[in-house]
Amino acid sequence: MRPSLLIATVALCLLSLATSRASAASSSSQCTFEILVKTGGRKNAGTDARVSLQVSGATGPAVTITNLESLGRMAAGHDYFERGNLDRYRCLSGEPCKLLIKSDGTGNKPGWYVEYVTVTQLRHGSVSSRQHKWAVDQWLALDEAPNQLFATRNGCGLAKALP
Repeated sequence: MRPSLLIATVALCLLSLATSRASAASSSSQCTFEILVKTGGRKNAGTDARVSLQVSGATGPAVTITNLESLGRMAAGHDYFERGNLDRYRCLSGEPCKLLIKSDGTGNKPGWYVEYVTVTQLRHGSVSSRQHKWAVDQWLALDEAPNQLFATRNGCGLAKALP
């Protein structure tokens, strides 16, 4: 595990489920949300498990990414979700306010400490954006409290967006 801060950029963008059932697009101009996943800096915080993420709004369909690492664009051998890493992804959805992040609990040292997840809504043709940040501050592990492989956060109805 490497304690350095690494940024992983994902090239794949998911089209809006509200307007299309297509799963991917090659043009980054269609991306309107950026997802950041921060692994905590605690000892053994990194994981080799498969990590999935679901982001949704108060109503409507959710965007589900079943294997975040598979969308990575870093050099061969990059180790995602390691201690101190900030891994970056892009996707498109409705106004996000719900989060579900999961680990499948597999691999060497499968426990994972998630510090936070941030979703930034990018405004095309403008420098403004809105940001939604969920403090997770929780182990996704069966041998660390709360002894579960998922975390949910629901900010729907709360003022989570920053102008």
